[in-house]
Amino acid sequence: MFRIFKPKYPVILQSGKHAMARSAIDRPVLDILHRLRKNGYQAYLVGGCVRDILMGKKPKDFDIVTDARPRQIKQLFRRCYLIGKRFRLAHVYISGDRFVEVATFRASVDPETVNGGRFAANNVFGTIDDDALRRDFTVNALYYSAVEDSIVDYSGGLNDIKKKVLRSIGKPGDRYRDDPVRMIRSARFCAQLGMTLSREDYKATRECAVLIREANASRMLEELYKILRCGSSAATLTNLVKFGLLEYWLPELAKEKYYDSLTARLASIDNRRKQEEDIPVCVLVAALLYDLFIDALDENGAQRGFQDTFALCTTQFSELASRMRLPHREWDRICNIVARQGIFTRINGSQKWKKFERRFVRNAYFDDAMLFFEIQAESSGANTEEVRYWKRKSEEGRREAAPGAHKKEQPAEQKPARKRRRRRRPEKTDEKKELLVQNGDTHAG
Repeated sequence: MFRIFKPKYPVILQSGKHAMARSAIDRPVLDILHRLRKNGYQAYLVGGCVRDILMGKKPKDFDIVTDARPRQIKQLFRRCYLIGKRFRLAHVYISGDRFVEVATFRASVDPETVNGGRFAANNVFGTIDDDALRRDFTVNALYYSAVEDSIVDYSGGLNDIKKKVLRSIGKPGDRYRDDPVRMIRSARFCAQLGMTLSREDYKATRECAVLIREANASRMLEELYKILRCGSSAATLTNLVKFGLLEYWLPELAKEKYYDSLTARLASIDNRRKQEEDIPVCVLVAALLYDLFIDALDENGAQRGFQDTFALCTTQFSELASRMRLPHREWDRICNIVARQGIFTRINGSQKWKKFERRFVRNAYFDDAMLFFEIQAESSGANTEEVRYWKRKSEEGRREAAPGAHKKEQPAEQKPARKRRRRRRPEKTDEKKELLVQNGDTHAG
């Protein structure tokens, strides 16, 4: 196997010579690391969690790598599940719905030399040196040992963190051609971490941008969700334009006329995400695509109602939704959100409207549509009065819908219940009486 690391690597920083704080690592995560080491396996924290702690940020999750095989990991932990087809991973649960991802060191292997091609090549186990070679960027290839309290750097990631430079491991062009999704990740990491893409990476990204069209659509959708949730989506959009990626990924959004309004909406979303507000995916994607919907409605030239707007959104942009691999349920919610936006600005005081309002605020799509209307109002500086109006109506609707809000009125006087009238038995005819006497019935009369 060829090597790309200089002889001076790896660099090992012992305890007291790095800024990695053990207090920033959750206790159950340390327990997993210690249990693996206790049973004779190597175990390291790796990736974004190490990078974030060194940069003074709070890590969102923790990833562990080890030389233990997936089934060996499973034998050590009671609540452990093996998942993944592309990469075989172990999820070790540390609470009800929270888990730590534990992966085995993997080797970098040419798919043509392995039976089963790329799928089999992704699951060839290796050493920590091999594993470092597979990482995307130098800042994500730092390994922390909790037992020794040391950091192992195989590619210069510590120096790049100091310089705030994002650099690929190996030749950027080769890495991007091997996995084009890395270019999208580079745009997000630069925005999130306040880093600058290295000259070699920037040049390679401009040259390889067209390969985004060949990237796996499901992975691209996953990256899109990460961008919209990361708290730096506006800056990421700027990078996507700068790196020449947006025109090949989502060419519909690459028009210059959309840039200002789109970045303003994304900035509003970023402010909310930094306050840890949970925003549904349908609202995030609606914010991304809203300008396309508005353009399509304006081309019609006339004001459309809810049904017409919904039909236009679902039919005219169905190809885009399919290309983005948006789930049908999510796409339906997005179109419902957009179709309801016109209603928020058409307020009047008629009795008919007030009845409609009560139904509107109780609709299943109202909360998402209202949240998007707030984001749009924040980003444009318009419709602040309408936002206040609908917030008030929403609160009124919740109070009315609360249990016990509508108690049945008791009548002033309780009338006595009517007795059920007993139905009289029909009287027997003379012909029937005579027949009964003949049969010996003495009570016929």
